[in-house]
Amino acid sequence: MDAMTPEEQEHALLKHVPEDGSAIGNTTLMRTLQWTPIVYWPVRNRLAERGVLELGRGQGGSVRRALNATVGAPAAAAGTIPEPTVAPQDEWEREKSLYVPMAKVIRESWVADAGFDNHVLQVTAQQGSKMTGGKWSRPDVAIATLSTYPYVPGRHFDVITFEIKTADGLDVTAVYEALAHLRSATRSYVLAHVPSERAKDLETMLVEVFAEAKKHGIGVITADKPDDYTTWDEVIDPVRTEPDPRRLNDFLAKQFTKEQLEHMMKWFK
Repeated sequence: MDAMTPEEQEHALLKHVPEDGSAIGNTTLMRTLQWTPIVYWPVRNRLAERGVLELGRGQGGSVRRALNATVGAPAAAAGTIPEPTVAPQDEWEREKSLYVPMAKVIRESWVADAGFDNHVLQVTAQQGSKMTGGKWSRPDVAIATLSTYPYVPGRHFDVITFEIKTADGLDVTAVYEALAHLRSATRSYVLAHVPSERAKDLETMLVEVFAEAKKHGIGVITADKPDDYTTWDEVIDPVRTEPDPRRLNDFLAKQFTKEQLEHMMKWFK
């Protein structure tokens, strides 16, 4: 595997993507290729950036062949990322126990699936009595990202927030909490733990949450297992917004560490 060139990796991946345009899961491809996420995501992202593959939904995400696409030169590799600040794992019935496994999955899998070049992540829920700027102004997890695209000029900066909820703690209020985060973020999600054995009981509530989230441009991700990205499903895509630059700057200054802020500054040099 180590001896393969980027182009050989791309051809190896494409070999297992159906030629009839049907979708195949990222997890299935990793298992078939016997690649780790560290190997798989950069290859898949290069193909997606050039329009060779189209990204799809489903637990763990999926891909399909784009019409009339060919494999070309590889894109640049992503940079290194600081480790997030996380707390010890606990039982998943309590919201605070979800922060660690979900933050880890966001950092190691969700970010790669989204195709961001650089990111820093912070578990902002664990900052105690630190001033945040008002009710519902502090998310549970926040991530700052930088992206570049082959056919779009410039570098694109985003701050994405996650409002994490347990199955018992989920209702439409979570959408309003996530909506409040958009005062200082470009995109916001509700990230809910929905165990498969409780999905039917939560169906009515989920329909209400989905409808309210779609109305307000909030993304929704459900997770059967908080620590397993193959069970995550991005049901609603968030709408990107442009917050006031001063609010955004204040949010970054309050929620991220000095080291993380210095790391972000290097992105723009």
